[in-house]
Amino acid sequence: MDKQGLEAFHETARKLDFMGPMQSLLSEFRRGNIADKDRVQEASAIQSHLGEHYEAWDHVFPAFPECPWKRRTLTWEYHRGRRDAYLKRLIVAHVGGHDDGNRLIINPAAVLGRHARSLAHELPAYEVVGMDIDALGDRLYRFVSFWKYHKLKNYRFVRESIFEPDLERRPAAVVFFGACGSVTDGCMDYAVAVNSPLLICRSCCHENIGGNTAIVRRATPVNWFFVWKNRWFATIERRRKGFYFSDRYLKGAYPRSQAAREIMDSETIIAIARNSPDSDICRSIIDLDRCLFLREKGYDVMYRDELFFAHVNK
Repeated sequence: MDKQGLEAFHETARKLDFMGPMQSLLSEFRRGNIADKDRVQEASAIQSHLGEHYEAWDHVFPAFPECPWKRRTLTWEYHRGRRDAYLKRLIVAHVGGHDDGNRLIINPAAVLGRHARSLAHELPAYEVVGMDIDALGDRLYRFVSFWKYHKLKNYRFVRESIFEPDLERRPAAVVFFGACGSVTDGCMDYAVAVNSPLLICRSCCHENIGGNTAIVRRATPVNWFFVWKNRWFATIERRRKGFYFSDRYLKGAYPRSQAAREIMDSETIIAIARNSPDSDICRSIIDLDRCLFLREKGYDVMYRDELFFAHVNK
């Protein structure tokens, strides 16, 4: 991002109100206006309360990828890869265009290292570090993608928990492509702790904040998938404590922002989380709390459909 583009981002981001939409969506939740079968009611509420944020995003960044599928369906969830591809284009354009001499990009929650390798390929002048608690996924992807990335010299993987990271690095950007529940918050805290000027990311699995693996049951394919997934996560939590969950991110750590704590308590946000697999309203409330948290930590931030773009407010 060049200087002019960065100034436009900050000017637009500072005008955005996160508290108002959060209060409005929280009211929708408390009235039970969530998870309607055809998604029309939720879509209308999201457009009404977050429309200004969507317009601001499209004013600053390239047009958001269109989604021809209904929200909160298996097809929509599966094709979130379109948003990841869009996110990757943002990173390449804005990290590569904002050259202050720092050439380090950190991708926590890298899992397979697929996105990190792609970024290293697209940004050969930068060192890209993929970080995750388990190296198995990265090893497997290194094997299957050897033909594509065998000459890649500017990518490396480090085995490291985002809940106990090395804080000595000073990256130009922290980026990630979906981090389950509280792992998203660990990644954001990491960006704050290492003074990363830029944070570009996507959240996911909102129901897993605060150590939670329970969800409200509904008769939808998406809900059935999340029931299965959370049984698996609950097993991981019992057997491998610290893998996706941390004592630092239990229920009492939420809401994340001081602003959100003025209008809801931990019980409320965990109830919101348990409804989030079937509700854009619930996911947005959790993410708006994260936007407010980042603002409180000195970032200007823009948000749309689980995507965050934050730059330190100088």
